[in-house]
Amino acid sequence: MLIDMTIADFLAKLASNSPAPGGGSVSALAVANAAALCEMVCNLTIGKEKYQEAEKELDTIGRTAAALQ
Repeated sequence: MLIDMTIADFLAKLASNSPAPGGGSVSALAVANAAALCEMVCNLTIGKEKYQEAEKELDTIGRTAAALQ
């Protein structure tokens, strides 16, 4: 299963003559990376006094990003 592969194994399989993984898998990985970065920003921001007014929204965004991963 792709999700259980190491990065090195994924890249090796991607570079091989196998039809899968392919562009769809690479796109899905890119979206998962973007979602993880979005969640990271939320986690780094939540709890900071300067952003207290946005904390509920950041929590919602962070949870959504986690689900998208």
